[in-house]
Amino acid sequence: MPFSLASLSFWDLLIWCFALAITLGASIVFVLLISLAISQNSIPTKCRPRGSPTHLLVVLGSGGHTAEMLYMLERMKFDPQIYTYRTYLVSSGDNFSADKAKDFEAQHIQNFQGHNHNNNYTIVTVPRARRVHQSYLTAPFSTLQCFWACLNVLRGLHPDQKLPKEYSSPYPDLILTNGPATAVCVVAGAKLIRFFQCLAKCTTLGLGQRKISAFASAPKLRTIYIESWARVSSLSTSGVLLLPLADRFLVQWPAQAGRRAWWGMKKTQYAGWLVI
Repeated sequence: MPFSLASLSFWDLLIWCFALAITLGASIVFVLLISLAISQNSIPTKCRPRGSPTHLLVVLGSGGHTAEMLYMLERMKFDPQIYTYRTYLVSSGDNFSADKAKDFEAQHIQNFQGHNHNNNYTIVTVPRARRVHQSYLTAPFSTLQCFWACLNVLRGLHPDQKLPKEYSSPYPDLILTNGPATAVCVVAGAKLIRFFQCLAKCTTLGLGQRKISAFASAPKLRTIYIESWARVSSLSTSGVLLLPLADRFLVQWPAQAGRRAWWGMKKTQYAGWLVI
């Protein structure tokens, strides 16, 4: 006797639908976990030719996060001839971070001879992911607003961005962040864009087309997350969320080294004290 859905009772049909939903959900989660592991362990693009323009995006997370980030850039003897264009991303209302970014450019970047720092950096503002004392009920909506704004920044569509013409791709080559919530939106957005880039490339190759679209061949958005110096033995909330997403995860205390989101993922790397 042939199988027919009409022959099933209501409860049997409900069980079948539930089992199908569980199987489909488990398959999606499995594919997602495998994709994250492959993405995180992929070999980065070789060093760019000397003199080629490089776009760096720096996320300034306000307060201590901003102070740590700018001090790390200063301590590493930041060379604007390597990172030829800089985008500083700040949250709305964070005038402190915007002013500090301007001071950093004026005091440190101008020391390089022949470097016109005024035309080689920009400061963009995005909505806050979550305001202080904001209700957790409304936080998801503000986070989505922040995420969308970060996607526009990564795609070069923010109204404050003025990328010079010599940059063929609107996407930043490297993203540097140390938290907090806005960093999660930026790194997650970069991962999402790279996923669709990979999907577009695979689709193009699968269809037998030799010419890959500009979107699919765009440079990868590599991400580096630096855990705060204040986190000695445990990761911050941002760190926990970004552990499976960031391409490199640097920690400043030995006790934090060797952590990973799950088996097959990259481990955190001990980089020593970067702020002292």
